[in-house]
Amino acid sequence: MHGIPWARFTRRREMLHIAMLVVLDSIAMTSAFELGRLVRDSEGRPFAHVISDAHFTAMMAALSPLWVVIFAICGLYHVQVHGGRVREVGRVIAAVVGGVMLLISVDYYSFKNAFFPSHSVPLFALLIGVPLVILERQVVRGVMRTMFGTGRGLHNVILIGTGPLAVRIARELTKPKSGYRLIAAVGRSHERLRMIGGAPVFSTLESAVAAFPGWRIDEIVQAEVNVSPAEATRLMDYANAAGVSYRFVPDKYDMYAAASRMTTLDGLPVMEVRLTSLEGWGAVGKRMFDVLGSILLILVFSPLLVGIAIAQKVAEPGAPIFYFQQRIGYGGRQIEVVKFRSMIWKYCTGPDREFKTPEDAFIAMGRAELVPEFQMNQKVPDDPRVSKLGAFLRRTSLDELPQLFNALSGHLSLVGPRPITQQELDRYGTQASSFLALKPGITGLWQVYGRSSTTYEERVKLDVYYVENWSLSMDVSILARTLVSVAARKGAI
Repeated sequence: MHGIPWARFTRRREMLHIAMLVVLDSIAMTSAFELGRLVRDSEGRPFAHVISDAHFTAMMAALSPLWVVIFAICGLYHVQVHGGRVREVGRVIAAVVGGVMLLISVDYYSFKNAFFPSHSVPLFALLIGVPLVILERQVVRGVMRTMFGTGRGLHNVILIGTGPLAVRIARELTKPKSGYRLIAAVGRSHERLRMIGGAPVFSTLESAVAAFPGWRIDEIVQAEVNVSPAEATRLMDYANAAGVSYRFVPDKYDMYAAASRMTTLDGLPVMEVRLTSLEGWGAVGKRMFDVLGSILLILVFSPLLVGIAIAQKVAEPGAPIFYFQQRIGYGGRQIEVVKFRSMIWKYCTGPDREFKTPEDAFIAMGRAELVPEFQMNQKVPDDPRVSKLGAFLRRTSLDELPQLFNALSGHLSLVGPRPITQQELDRYGTQASSFLALKPGITGLWQVYGRSSTTYEERVKLDVYYVENWSLSMDVSILARTLVSVAARKGAI
């Protein structure tokens, strides 16, 4: 299940949609205030406050980030192509009215530095802004549907079920410009139906996936309600491990995850199950946090990075400074994690090294008694393979500093589950899909709650808790606690 080739968590279609909305919402609200000022100016009465046209335009443009935040708080960037337009209009009205009222309040208490040349300007802007934003969003919706009509940006869907409910959902998924492409369905083995909605029917999900090698599968929709709880859970775990959306028609099963949400298909209530809330706007925020945070930390720690590199060369002139480890990343992909080498070069393991595994190195050193403990915890205290300089780097966690470049490149996050090997992932069992739902991180919950004293089982639980309860504020808190823990030397990461 792990490392499925078509696994993809980042939904480019949603990111494009959100980017368009962010830009056009900002332009719409800035234009609304410009038009509000022009309407007020057309009345021929003098303004209460003298503000130059250029200054007013600059102030309104500078407030664009505020509108983006307000719109995001009101849920206007939770993109659903088939979302209710009435609900969106309600949220637009609430966002524009709330934002205008906020600016009026600030303007009231800033008389000497007023935002508006007249109190009627924001009221005109409100009346203009609501229809302007609604119109702009309809244009975006039309652009997206036109794109779907050309076959671009479609979500590839596998449908579970072939009964009347599945036929109804298949009809919705195959509508022109729906944004979906039904590529396969999964039916019971005794059913003789071979096609549904123009898509072939397979007996298992695995055989359906195997029939489309190289295809990106975006969603699995379960339209069969007579599925056993065990099978339904298996399907959900399969989808989550692959990094795709899993939706089902609610019945008697309580398959609800932390980030579950209700959507509709052809008027039917459908529950979408996601292991984490990190998608859409949250994914953008976390990536910005990673990029800005890693750049800042690289600049702060650059003297240490250079100093450690020099010390490595002095200690072992013929050995490499860095050590690259193969780890499981986002969606089961293989990634290379870089660290300052902390082990004696002779005992570093890898496919092209003398010792292929740590167990081989321990046996060659005459320390076979360490093998069971390493296999249980993936580490041993006072590891004899570690050099004196490496022991210092590990004790102070300085060996992890080069991973900041992994975070900058996007292979890791500053905060996330631990980067682990395929062998470790197999030990996660049914929890594996939770680990694959986010990028691994340089630090995480287990590093700040116990660090080296935490058992392996406790680390897994903390990783799963982080995935299911992610928030940007949690990331900030964990990163701050990590820096404090490292400074206090409370155990190596």
